[in-house]
Amino acid sequence: MTAMPAPAPMDPNITDDGVALVRRLVDAGQIERLKAAIEACRQTPGPSFRTLSPPGQPVLQSDLFRWRDNAEFRALATEGAVPRLAAEIFGTQDVVLMEDQFFYSAEGASTPSPWHQDHPYHPLEPWFLTIWIPLDAPPAGTGLRAAAGSHRGEIYAPVEFSAGKKTLQSDAAVLRKVPDIDADPASFGVFAPDVDPGDAMVLDSRTLHAAGGLCTGVFRRLSLRYAHPDTRYRLRPWPVATFWAEHHPEAHEGERIAGPAFPLITA
Repeated sequence: MTAMPAPAPMDPNITDDGVALVRRLVDAGQIERLKAAIEACRQTPGPSFRTLSPPGQPVLQSDLFRWRDNAEFRALATEGAVPRLAAEIFGTQDVVLMEDQFFYSAEGASTPSPWHQDHPYHPLEPWFLTIWIPLDAPPAGTGLRAAAGSHRGEIYAPVEFSAGKKTLQSDAAVLRKVPDIDADPASFGVFAPDVDPGDAMVLDSRTLHAAGGLCTGVFRRLSLRYAHPDTRYRLRPWPVATFWAEHHPEAHEGERIAGPAFPLITA
């Protein structure tokens, strides 16, 4: 395997801000292979595939856990710079691979990803990492934006993303709704950098973030999520992502999540 250049230093600091920007995490050759992998997976949808946009509109599509059957996603998620970055942040040699997820927006798509935290979708503690990587240059106003410091605040209700098949187990309202951050972004410390293909935004799972807007061209991006090796199941009183019941229907409170469904990766 060709050695990859070292990524640029993180800016800002994920411990203080709950978000960090890493330049040049994925190289140009791997970007092109991952674009082809997304196209292949769109033609062979997995159980977690969703069309998130309303019927009749240019599509926003997503799928998860394709590392299991696609070599390019598996290489990205289990080898090289991405899991190594996660291990560096956790200060560990190993990390738990939770999931890989791709998003595909067709030209003309405008379905947003509303403000949310990744944390409440998952029945586990402590916090985990999301590493978001654009494979195309984000059309103006569509890139990821995050509310710096929000990881130190409360956990809000998870948001339903899909206009079709649901991604949450139910609509039960247990937690408070996310506040209207777009009404006053300055007061929430919104961080919305310009990014290039192969750069990465790294998020604490408790950090509020959003994305979306009118796509003037095809926009493909990935999110990879990693947990600390000692992460445990913590059953929730609110609805979590539907796939948890599929992966480990008999999960017990306090049990480590590392196992066949969520492998331990040595970075």
